[in-house]
Amino acid sequence: MAAGLIFFMGIAVLFAFAWYFGTESATVKRRIGTMLAIGVTAASIYFYEKLGIEQGIELKGGIAVNLRIQQSNPDMPITRETQETVIGVLERRLNKLGTKELILAPQGTDRIFLQMPSIGEEDAGDIVKTVTQAAKLEFSIIPTPQDDRIPGNAFVLGNAVHKGTQIVTGYKALRVKKAGDEDKPAADGEKGEELEGEDKDKKEAQPGPDYVLMKIKADMSGDSVTKAYASFDQQGWGISITFDTAGAQQFGELSEANPNRQMAIILDGEVISYPAFNSGAIWGGNCRISGDFTQLEAMSLAAAMANPLKEPLTKESVSFISPTMGAATVKQGITAGVAGLALTLLFILVYYRVAGILAILGMLINIAIIFGSMALFKFTLTLPGIAGIILTIGIAIDANVLIYERLREEMSGGKSLPNAIKTAYAKALSAIIDANITTLITASILYMVATGTVKGFAITLILGILASLFSALLVTRVCFSWLVKEKGGLVKKLSFANIAPKRQFDFLSKRRVALTVSAVLVVLSLLITPTKDPRGVDLKGGDLLTIHSPGDVTTEKIEQTLLAADFKGFYVQKQHAMGGGGEFLTIRSVHGTGEQIKGSLQKDLEMDVSEIEVESVGSLVGSEMLKTSLMALGFGMVAILLYVTIRFEFAFALGALVALVHDLIIVLGLVTVSGLEVSLITVGAFLTIAGYSINDSIVVFDRVREGLKTKRGDVKDIMNFSLNATLSRTLLTSLTTMLTLLTLYIFGGPSLNNFAFTLISGVIVGTYSSIFVASPIVLWWVRKTNTNLRREVLDSEQEKISPETQVIEA
Repeated sequence: MAAGLIFFMGIAVLFAFAWYFGTESATVKRRIGTMLAIGVTAASIYFYEKLGIEQGIELKGGIAVNLRIQQSNPDMPITRETQETVIGVLERRLNKLGTKELILAPQGTDRIFLQMPSIGEEDAGDIVKTVTQAAKLEFSIIPTPQDDRIPGNAFVLGNAVHKGTQIVTGYKALRVKKAGDEDKPAADGEKGEELEGEDKDKKEAQPGPDYVLMKIKADMSGDSVTKAYASFDQQGWGISITFDTAGAQQFGELSEANPNRQMAIILDGEVISYPAFNSGAIWGGNCRISGDFTQLEAMSLAAAMANPLKEPLTKESVSFISPTMGAATVKQGITAGVAGLALTLLFILVYYRVAGILAILGMLINIAIIFGSMALFKFTLTLPGIAGIILTIGIAIDANVLIYERLREEMSGGKSLPNAIKTAYAKALSAIIDANITTLITASILYMVATGTVKGFAITLILGILASLFSALLVTRVCFSWLVKEKGGLVKKLSFANIAPKRQFDFLSKRRVALTVSAVLVVLSLLITPTKDPRGVDLKGGDLLTIHSPGDVTTEKIEQTLLAADFKGFYVQKQHAMGGGGEFLTIRSVHGTGEQIKGSLQKDLEMDVSEIEVESVGSLVGSEMLKTSLMALGFGMVAILLYVTIRFEFAFALGALVALVHDLIIVLGLVTVSGLEVSLITVGAFLTIAGYSINDSIVVFDRVREGLKTKRGDVKDIMNFSLNATLSRTLLTSLTTMLTLLTLYIFGGPSLNNFAFTLISGVIVGTYSSIFVASPIVLWWVRKTNTNLRREVLDSEQEKISPETQVIEA
């Protein structure tokens, strides 16, 4: 679909939203809301059906590339640090190309393993060329007969020197890269390039030669380039370059001394462009290479210039690989997930009855929007991404539960159904908005800072949060407005079930015992986890077995054999080399188990061990990726602290963060004690737990804040009242989420057990901490610092009221 049409559709949706929230007419609001709900849902379904969703390597497979690092200096051997440095460079290069969900890992002593999903044979060649380019960048003025005393035109001489028909002392012939043709010279008439300052005009295009005569020693090295990126203007794609201070001075002097002359941009001994300087000198450290570049060429060259490889790479093999999870496992997991979701929706229907139907409708629209948006914006669906979807479904259910529990309170207070619905949505709005914004902050920072599969989790979480806000606050409300119209409404009364006990619990009287138990569990988790190191093979590396002639042995048969022999934490993949080079199988396993697995395959499957190679393999999550992901989570916590402090006061922010850290540490301890491994998908589960924990705490704190504004009494009593008031919602949200997760754990198969177990532990610990950790920490801080929490909340609310809106009433 054309980008222009999508743009205008977006404008139309924004206009409709503004109209919906701006109108006071219930009839107009109802009609616009209905149009928005139908339109957005229909568009989402259309995009999903028309475009489909790209799947990650664990769901669909992709390509695997084995790269070998060449030792350019005999005195400097290749080390694991060298491998990690190369991985960091390649990751930045491929991210500049927009490559999604890539996996890079050290392999053996001098190799790099690269995996990418959904890459075809045509694109694989471009990717391999990008990652193997050493990118030695140089700049050199093209010689002229007058200034450099050469016997003729530099381009003609270049061809002659290359063919060996002429020799020019002190010069060499360099090949000129041709746009759109990687292997042979382009035809005459190809567009030339120019080097521009920030405000300069271009010259006329020039035809492109095959070779050019250049000085053996370049005029300027490219080491001073600090930034290079592809950019587009009215002349097409080009490369914008920024130099450091020394480079800016050198480049300015070079351009000033050579007005109107052409300068060769030399990358790895090949002239990629030969632009001409404009009439004036280029100072300031910024210039742009313009010419007949395609978008991919411009992005690839910019990536190579910005991230040069100190050690050259060679391609050893490129092969297509099967999904990390077998087709049977994926199908089993999807079936279990759908069954769990169906159970959850059935429970909502039984519990909330007519209102439950609307919640289910909103949920289905929510899911449609998530998948439609992913299809439209070409986001890749990965297993951590599915974790994000599970979290957003839980958040969407929670939003409906918040509204309906408020509705129950308003109806029990004697309000008419239309007024009760209106008040319930108004009172639940702040909790829904705050809970979603705090989760959105973390997801946005993860998306901006993190890479790889963590970025995939962030994408689905962001889309899911926006979709859940739309479905809960607009779709269900519009449906209610049709059903409970004052004239002609079909529904006159609503009834709900109730699982919350009638009695009021004094939760905070148990705070010392609860905090002591939590502190002990946190300390035990911190002591036990390092001793057992629960990281799986994809986080800490292990052994790699390559089976060259599998015969009739399938991945499923190997998985069954290894599971029966009590091996854990392994991945089996089927691969076939590009160009018909045959098929083979690879097995990734825990370090030190390679030879044992080899023996088990020989014994149980009667395989020829001479066809099986065993070697070490590094982490599938590069150290830089893991570092940036943890850094993003840290930034997210700081951002949440600031947001909650502004919205709720510092005491609440402290309670929410302590509960979050508490939940993550204890769940990590439970996973370790259970003998399970932390893998890539488990990382997604931990991120999900972080979002769930923050969401839970914010809902409770919103009710506490409301109580401080409207009720008299001690802060402890108000907090107890608020915890009891939200108890029904806490239990319902936990129960509905657990239904899906338990189904996934029981029927999802061994590959999803770790994932489901981690999330189940997180839900249990998160439910506990929202009651017995977050609120007690707030009370502890208030009493320790002698903070008048009610006064701070009231002052904060007063500041939100502008002087113009304040009135004095009789």
